[in-house]
Amino acid sequence: MSSPEIPLAVILSLLDNPEASTLSYILKSLYQSKHTITKASKSEINHLIAKTTNLLNSKNGLKRWYGSHVVQILAMNPIILTNGGTGFIVALLKIINEIGVPVINFTNAALGLDKLIQGIRGKPVLTREILTPNLPNIISSLIENLNKDLYTVLPILKKLLFKNTTTFKPFINKFETKLNSLLINNFHNVDESLKSDIVQSYAYLNLVKPSQNSNQGGQNVQSLPDDQWRLKIFKILDELRSTVLIYDNLVELKNDRDIQDLLNQLPENESNTKDYIFPFLQIDLTEPITVIQISQRIEVLSHLIIAFLTSPTPFALRIPLGLVIQSSILLLSISPNYIPFQKDVGRNDELKKIITNDLAKTQSHGSMILYEITKTYKKLVLPHLESILSSLEVVIPIKNEKGSKRVKINQDSCLAIEPELLLILKTTVELMKQFQGINDLDLINKLIDVSILFLQKRTPLDDLLEKQDQKQQQSQSQNKSQKKKTKNKDSTPLSDVLSHAELFELNAPKETVNIIQGFFEVVIKRIPNLTPNSRIKIVKYVISTATLEKSTRGLISDKLTRLLEAIVLYPSEGETYSILPIAKRLLSNNEVLSLLTNPRFPPLETKFKQSQIQEQVEEQEDEDEDEEIVDAEPQIIEEPKHLEVSDVIQEATKTKQVPISEQETKQSMVFKKNDEIKDKTVLTFASEQSKTESEEESANKTRSLEEKDDDEDTPSKRMKIISEGSKTVQIPENKIGEEEESDSDFEIPNIDIGSDEDEE
Repeated sequence: MSSPEIPLAVILSLLDNPEASTLSYILKSLYQSKHTITKASKSEINHLIAKTTNLLNSKNGLKRWYGSHVVQILAMNPIILTNGGTGFIVALLKIINEIGVPVINFTNAALGLDKLIQGIRGKPVLTREILTPNLPNIISSLIENLNKDLYTVLPILKKLLFKNTTTFKPFINKFETKLNSLLINNFHNVDESLKSDIVQSYAYLNLVKPSQNSNQGGQNVQSLPDDQWRLKIFKILDELRSTVLIYDNLVELKNDRDIQDLLNQLPENESNTKDYIFPFLQIDLTEPITVIQISQRIEVLSHLIIAFLTSPTPFALRIPLGLVIQSSILLLSISPNYIPFQKDVGRNDELKKIITNDLAKTQSHGSMILYEITKTYKKLVLPHLESILSSLEVVIPIKNEKGSKRVKINQDSCLAIEPELLLILKTTVELMKQFQGINDLDLINKLIDVSILFLQKRTPLDDLLEKQDQKQQQSQSQNKSQKKKTKNKDSTPLSDVLSHAELFELNAPKETVNIIQGFFEVVIKRIPNLTPNSRIKIVKYVISTATLEKSTRGLISDKLTRLLEAIVLYPSEGETYSILPIAKRLLSNNEVLSLLTNPRFPPLETKFKQSQIQEQVEEQEDEDEDEEIVDAEPQIIEEPKHLEVSDVIQEATKTKQVPISEQETKQSMVFKKNDEIKDKTVLTFASEQSKTESEEESANKTRSLEEKDDDEDTPSKRMKIISEGSKTVQIPENKIGEEEESDSDFEIPNIDIGSDEDEE
């Protein structure tokens, strides 16, 4: 069979005149065909390396782009790395350092350089001969050109900082300056993946800057590897505390005793502000939009805390987990629902709305810290569980209706901060995975109400319709005295809204639905004492949504399937109903529900005593022998001999013991009483209520033989002797004499007593 790879000679010819259409064939052949390079001669390998290097050194943008892609594949081959690794690195660095290079060529050159580093790292000889001499130039060039493509270069620098800490040390200050600029100016303009790379890179700076030996009591104390790391965490917490105190100028923080206690627990070092990462904020209340700088600063600090607590390190860390949890609880506790505004702020409605929105952002940052900590440290957060749950409950907006004891959620306020409340849901789900059951269900019940609210269809025209109704009422009151038939022009654009309002409804976002369905599943599984009202809300939503999906799409999503299974398998305490029939109808092919409706268990073991097993074996053998005897009977039977009754009785008397079963003894009598046999001419020893097939066949044969006897005018008397069971019966002598006198002239056919044919 022919090989699918392109020969190396053809690849070399294509590299002379590179075209975009041929690149995919070359890359596929070099990547998938193992023998394209290994079977090549040394001269062919040198030609391949030289042609690829020429492409990288070319001034043509297409050739550079072409060569960068080829290098990314060749970097996986050890033969190519050994012979041409240094030349590739030099050529790629030339592209990276070039001023005005197109972004696409810069990106591909950086990716090719990263592939070369990955291929060399871990190989002692290649690292010593190729990577180590070129590593300073690589780090310097990437830092200088970091802003050209942050998404590509920053992950490469982060890996170099983590893997080659010592080599990176001379470039720490320059790299830290770049990172500080990103944290202060552009952190809010990038996506989440780049935010994570920025804060992790900032955390890894502390791997290179170990703390100096401290002098305690006149003795030099050797520092631990994580001293610098731990010290930086305390500085960030101090800066977080100072940022939160800015809110004291907007809301009355100091009047809340709980918040004041939390502030006192955090580290404080206001005398030395030189170590702060950020400069001081400038808030102008005459420009309300400047207030959002507070939540933005807290967001950056929160991401830094998460990076310091969750990033992998080459040494063990001593994490002040309790202080970090207290800081997150502090952020959650600053709620506009419970803390009043300052008097000067309360008069400006625009400023109040901006402050309320900014406080909600701050609360979401506290929830984000708890979410990441719980994912990483799992059950270590459980000692703080009660305070965490109570602080999460504070975030949910509520309203107290007059005359109602029940606290209801404020639907308008909840919809206004939907992203923040979804983060609260995610944090609660992660916490509930760490424990089973909970006594205080206030938070869970409120979150269920919020979830049901978010799942409902929404229309942006609700306020418009209410406003239109108010206008109509006003116009009717004004024109009550004057009835004029004039057309209302204002209602014309709203005709569709009034007649087909359902066409303007919007479904909940998919991300919202996924988060809420995951929350419902964990609640059903982890909280068996859920209130019936809340559980019914979840069940109604699940059944209605599953039915709608089944009727419209013909199938049910995986999340809804797991929800239906959870509702069936995890009933709440005291639940008297089950949705198993409904769930089975919706999920007809579900194996889990099938086991409940049609249980399938393995066969149970039956233990027998050895004696019982032996008896069963013997009975089976006897039955087999009887069947063989019946089948082997001759078809021609000799004519029976005529015997006198006295001879038969004498032969029966010689048989001293006739075994009879207990059951037959109870069901029938072997001998008749004297008064019962006076008028009888047949001597009957026993009678059976049921016969086997073999007995009936033998009886029929006997009858046929008797019918053939034309000499006898009277029917022959037949005698039946039963030889079963364990009991014996002896024939009385007086009965024998009576029978001899009464039936002395009667002749009966010869009967084989030892035969298995029982006749009646």
